[in-house]
Amino acid sequence: MNKTIKINSGSVIPVDTIRFVRAIDDEERTRLVHRYGEEAADFRISIQFADKSTKLAKETLDEVRAQGIGFVNIGANRHVVATNIKEASPFTKDEATKLTGQKGYTLNQTFRARVETTAGTLLSSATPDQIMDRRAKAMEGATAAPKPAVK
Repeated sequence: MNKTIKINSGSVIPVDTIRFVRAIDDEERTRLVHRYGEEAADFRISIQFADKSTKLAKETLDEVRAQGIGFVNIGANRHVVATNIKEASPFTKDEATKLTGQKGYTLNQTFRARVETTAGTLLSSATPDQIMDRRAKAMEGATAAPKPAVK
């Protein structure tokens, strides 16, 4: 599996710094165009990093996968780099209560797993077993993917 991805005609990003990638839908793309101008219409994915900063890319999720990167869908349109996943554990009702009560978070969906990655912790609507099964499949697929030519 590659350790970097190329986006936007040459920017190189190390995959271990990526927290998650999500596709930009039409509604969000419209907001981006309104805010940043017509050139924003070309963006297809949003990449969130460990420091929670984001970068927009013109490539699709499938085009990034074709670079030899395996992704795991953890729910809510979020895809984590398979090699970045260190552990998946159950997310309990007690943990949810603690987050909503003591820390003031609003959980607008049911989370079943806490996913530990090299770029931070994420909550997932998939079970820990589903996460790890998806990780194994993504890693198998990524090693079978053709490597892009270096330019």
